Amino acid sequence: MSEQSIDGAVLAGGRSRRMGGEAKALLTLDGRAMLDHVLERFRPQVGRVVLSVERPSPDWAPFGLEQVGDPEPGDRGPLAGLFAALEAVADPAGWLALVPCDAPFLPLDLVPRLAARAGAADAVVVRLD
Repeated sequence: MSEQSIDGAVLAGGRSRRMGGEAKALLTLDGRAMLDHVLERFRPQVGRVVLSVERPSPDWAPFGLEQVGDPEPGDRGPLAGLFAALEAVADPAGWLALVPCDAPFLPLDLVPRLAARAGAADAVVVRLD
């Protein structure tokens, strides 16, 4: 399985209550938005990337990603974001790599490592040792 056959989604729909309500993806680290750091590491590892948000907003437009809103209004949590991202996968039988918006130091080989292990067992969830 090649990385290009795996869609990617960045989960950025949280309420950020522990961060005072500010969108974590827009907080800065070294002068750049957290989401910029995540995308820099994640984009080369997948084909298409969507941004999973509670509800689409012009605030996300500068990142140039398709915004995928939660299927139901209200605070449904990260599983609603996962559901929305899965619905956006181009190929229903395809794969989706989901990462959080507040992980600026994602491994540069995260998706290839997960993909390499995907066929090792009959499992939906793949984890690294």
